[in-house]
Amino acid sequence: MKVKLPRYEYINLDSGWCTECDEYGRWAARDDLFPNGFRALSDYLKQNGHKLGVYLLPGIRQDAVDKRCRIKGTNHTVDELVQLRKEGCGFAGTTFMPDAHNELAMAYYQSIADLLHEYGVSYVKLDAVGPGGGNEYYPYQAPDNRACTVMLYNALNKYGIWVEISWYIDHSYADEWAQISNGARIYVDIESYSTRTMTSTHRVMQRITPCEKWAQKCVVGSDYGFYIDLDVVLVGMTVNGKCVDGLDNDEVRQTYISFWAMVSSVFCIGSDPRTIPDKYLSWYNHKEILDIHQSGIMAKPIGSGDVWQNRKQVWWKKLKDGRIYACLINAHTYIFMLGFSHEVSIQFEDIGLKRAYIKDVWTGKDLGLFEDRYSIVLRAAQSQLLQIIPA
Repeated sequence: MKVKLPRYEYINLDSGWCTECDEYGRWAARDDLFPNGFRALSDYLKQNGHKLGVYLLPGIRQDAVDKRCRIKGTNHTVDELVQLRKEGCGFAGTTFMPDAHNELAMAYYQSIADLLHEYGVSYVKLDAVGPGGGNEYYPYQAPDNRACTVMLYNALNKYGIWVEISWYIDHSYADEWAQISNGARIYVDIESYSTRTMTSTHRVMQRITPCEKWAQKCVVGSDYGFYIDLDVVLVGMTVNGKCVDGLDNDEVRQTYISFWAMVSSVFCIGSDPRTIPDKYLSWYNHKEILDIHQSGIMAKPIGSGDVWQNRKQVWWKKLKDGRIYACLINAHTYIFMLGFSHEVSIQFEDIGLKRAYIKDVWTGKDLGLFEDRYSIVLRAAQSQLLQIIPA
């Protein structure tokens, strides 16, 4: 992976890495998958310059409660923490909420962090956090487990372990989330859960709308150590020699990468890089795209960022070194089909300019000097990522 994607840092495992708790009720790596131990895996990744990430749920594991596991370093058992048996997260039947978030609960969470540190883990995706969860029609169905999240974050932060919370996290608590995590999945899964393809053009376009509310918050970006996550990037996912990403064309694929870069979303590739075609690997490694992404600055919309109210999306940001970028997007898509072409424009006065030179970032082509505005006709789901140079 270091050869294919040299600037990508973490390799994260989803929920299957653990199926049962250990004797202390903690998340434990599966012996059948990792016969040499989990530390051997993280040490191997470290040799290649990578860091290991894992998946957890907030709350007290229900299997640990059933077994009345002892909390490491104490004479107490985990069932003492959950006499009320309240659901602990957005996945019913997996964890319990502590009746009180006291020193004993903290001892349990700290023991989990201690074990993950022994494993060499550097990243944790904390799923089913609330207020959040649900779906696009009935959002925020997960119980409010912020107190659990705080405890886990504090325990993991002791070892410098990055914590991302998921999914469809309620933006109303953005100020608080930025204090108790490093990133937040802000919408539902991007996967279409089809038997043939991984996602769709429409599901990509849907990600734009929730970004508007987060862009209005002053807690997102590298200055705050907190980032949004639009879910995995599936461009070029190939299985048995066939592309299964489900996207309509390469214009959509470039829009996908461009928008994630513009909002500096957590950028996680959901495919085996060994099977991704070289063309798409070159996109993932595009130096200027990565610079835009790694700036850690979240772009803001000009006009409405809601794709249902405004099909002609314009997002822009200014990097700390003074470079200005804008992404013009025709977001006219439907669930099962693409929409119509539209002329999309950026008015320079909206970004404090009168005249500007324009460069197409993907092609590197200088487009010329423009007065007052720049516009282009884009097909449905097509975009143009621009560098705007004041004249």
